[in-house]
Amino acid sequence: MDAKKLTNAALLTAVAVVITLLGAYIPPLFFLFFLLPVPIAIMILKSSETYAAVGGLVVFVLNIMFTDIITAFIGLLLSIIGFTIGFLIYKRKKATDTIIETSIISVFLLVLTFYMINFFFKINVITEFLKSFDMSLRQVLNLYSNHPNIDAIKNSILSLEQVVKMSLPASFIITIAFIVLVNYILIAKIMKTQGVYIDNIPQFKYWRMPYVTGWIFIIALLYQYFLKRPEIMSTNIIVLLSIGFTFTGMAVIKYYFDNKLKMKNFVSISILIILFIIPLTSWLLTLVGLADASINLRKYMP
Repeated sequence: MDAKKLTNAALLTAVAVVITLLGAYIPPLFFLFFLLPVPIAIMILKSSETYAAVGGLVVFVLNIMFTDIITAFIGLLLSIIGFTIGFLIYKRKKATDTIIETSIISVFLLVLTFYMINFFFKINVITEFLKSFDMSLRQVLNLYSNHPNIDAIKNSILSLEQVVKMSLPASFIITIAFIVLVNYILIAKIMKTQGVYIDNIPQFKYWRMPYVTGWIFIIALLYQYFLKRPEIMSTNIIVLLSIGFTFTGMAVIKYYFDNKLKMKNFVSISILIILFIIPLTSWLLTLVGLADASINLRKYMP
């Protein structure tokens, strides 16, 4: 048994336990819980797959003891995400392949996790989430109960509720992809300080959606239009691709700011955040991203 590897694994397991419990018990630090993949992945790179698997199991058992079943299983899913990222990095996979493959695997594991919680503990995670969401909306309605336009506000909130419920699968997929992306970036930065080479994610200004996604988006929009009512599959496809096109639209603008205007990074990022927040300009960014998927707008920029 390699004492150095064992020591590294023990320390990283302790870190995993601490950030999990801090994230679970201290609300301002909740984001730490979703960084659990970082120590698990590093455990593979610094020790071995066996140590990482044992470390993830230890975190799972302690979560069952000190938190609740849903938190414990979500923690187990995050440990598997870390294990997958670490394993693919160890196998010298490209950054984009690692993120895409881990995200796909994680989405299926998320569905399996929800099923297992429901099967063994009779807890429907989706139902519980929707109950909490409904309660929050009711509290918002109560705040506006004396507003002169309460009927319009109520209709807007109920429409939002319907959209959120229908687009829940897309929301979970986007969340998983974001968690994988953030953890990969952190793992890469940490390991590079240790002299370990890890493939870099392409710079944001070069992000681009595949050509075929543009046609899928248009077909989904036309299907929804002629159907004349929301439909869950087309709605989720539209939501997912809209987010993708919006971010690639931002990437095109970032490319223009950097290469044409020679704008400082802080200024360009600030402008992009403002454009993303404003509904009209956010919609225009989506159109730019859709156009870029078809003709690669960067080719026409210096």
